[in-house]
Amino acid sequence: MSEAAHQAIRRNIITGVLAPGSKLVVAALAQALKLSATPINEALAGLEREGLVTYAPHRGYFVRTVTPEDIEVTYSVREAFELLAVRNAAKNADKTVTGQLKEILQQARQSLREADTSRFSDLDMEFHRVIWNSLNNSLATRVGELIGVQIRLLVATTARAPGRFRGAFDEHTEIYKAIKNHDPVRAESSMRKHLRNAKTALERAVLEDPGAPASRASKTKPKPRSTPVNNRQEFNTKHAMRKKAA
Repeated sequence: MSEAAHQAIRRNIITGVLAPGSKLVVAALAQALKLSATPINEALAGLEREGLVTYAPHRGYFVRTVTPEDIEVTYSVREAFELLAVRNAAKNADKTVTGQLKEILQQARQSLREADTSRFSDLDMEFHRVIWNSLNNSLATRVGELIGVQIRLLVATTARAPGRFRGAFDEHTEIYKAIKNHDPVRAESSMRKHLRNAKTALERAVLEDPGAPASRASKTKPKPRSTPVNNRQEFNTKHAMRKKAA
C-alpha cells in the first residue's frame, strides 16, 4: 500500500497538482487515498529520499521548491553526463536501442495528442534512460537515475512553460535521428540544444511564477501553500477526472 501511495503522491507532484511549497498533510492524503496514516508516512519518507519532498521538524512534509540555483547545479551535471551518453549511443547504438527510442517517440506523440502531460513526462525520462543505459555501465546508470530524481521535480515546473512539451518532442526526434544515423557530432549538438532549451524554460518558469521559490526568503523552511483540505480536494479532483476519462 505504501508503494501505491508513493506513486499517487509522486505523480501529483510531478504533474504540478501538488504545487512546490505545498504542505503535505498526512491525514488529508490518507483520506484522499483511502489509506491509513502508516503507508502515507512511508511514502512521504521515500519521496524525501527521492528528493521530491522536504521534511521540517515540528512542521511536517512539503513539496520541495525549485530555485534557480537548483536548476544551474542540476543542468551543469546533466549536460556533461548526457553529452557523453548520447555520443556513445550514436557511435554504438544497435537496432534494439533505436527501436526503443522510436517506440517511445510514438507513444509520446500520442500522449501529446491526448494532452496527457503526465504520460509525456514519464516517456521523456524513459527516452533519456534508454540513452544512459546504452553505455552498458552500471555506475553510469546509477548516475543517470540520481540526475533523473532531480529532473522529475523540475518537470513539474517545466509543465508551466507554454509549448515546452511540443518543443521537447521535436528535440527528442532530432536526437533520435542522429543516433539512428550514427552521427555523434549531430547527436551531441542536438542534445546540447535540447538540454539548454529545457534549462531556459525552467529558469523562465521559476522566475515568472509569483509563487516560485525565487521570491521566497528561505529554501529550507518552505511556506505552506495549501491547507489540509486542499491536499484532499486536489487528489479527489484529479481522481474524478481520471474516472470520467476512463
